[in-house]
Amino acid sequence: MIRRELRVSENIARIYVAEIILALEALHKRDIVFRDLKPDNVVLDEDGHALLTDFGLSKEGMIDNILTKSFCGSVAYMAPEVLKKAGHGKSVDWYLLGVLLYELVVGQIPYFNRNREQLFKNIQEAKLQFPDFLSVQLKNLLGLLLERNPQKRLGAGKEDAEEIKRHAWFTGLNWEDVLQRKLTPPKPRIRSIPKVPQKINSSCEPKKGYRDISGWNYKDSAVDHI
Repeated sequence: MIRRELRVSENIARIYVAEIILALEALHKRDIVFRDLKPDNVVLDEDGHALLTDFGLSKEGMIDNILTKSFCGSVAYMAPEVLKKAGHGKSVDWYLLGVLLYELVVGQIPYFNRNREQLFKNIQEAKLQFPDFLSVQLKNLLGLLLERNPQKRLGAGKEDAEEIKRHAWFTGLNWEDVLQRKLTPPKPRIRSIPKVPQKINSSCEPKKGYRDISGWNYKDSAVDHI
């Protein structure tokens, strides 16, 4: 959707981001770091609600003060601490949330450059620029999420997502309504995908419980990507 619309309004972005925050919060409570938040890994269901997909780079067992030094993620969506191989924890997801939110409302990622090396340099050193049309509250939120020091980043404390949920940009938002999917995001355009008959080899089916996460359901099909 973001590639079709180029950018969305703050009101629409607020709905998507709020739903993503709750998803990341649920993962963090299970000591899982998503680590690969980007438009391609957020899909919309038939009602337009945001869902996370592709947990291939997720890391389990990430309890407080435990860091991993894995160099992973998509080039344009790497946090400064990942680039430096300095170790990263749960707050890396909040940096990536900032990148996603910036792209939703601006239409391109922060620090964008087509040259890979210059992009990496920008992520670590360049000044964060904001278009004039963004609200003061949103600029402040983006600055706090895109803080290069992972310890000072919004959401890095023990309260995790609660710090972000209290930010002024979310004033007036009922988080219980977000959880209950009572907000009304735009209806996505449903794409017709022809079904191709396939012979399934039952011997290749995953064992029961494989990659299950308690309290989570995996959708077999997605309607549209953010």
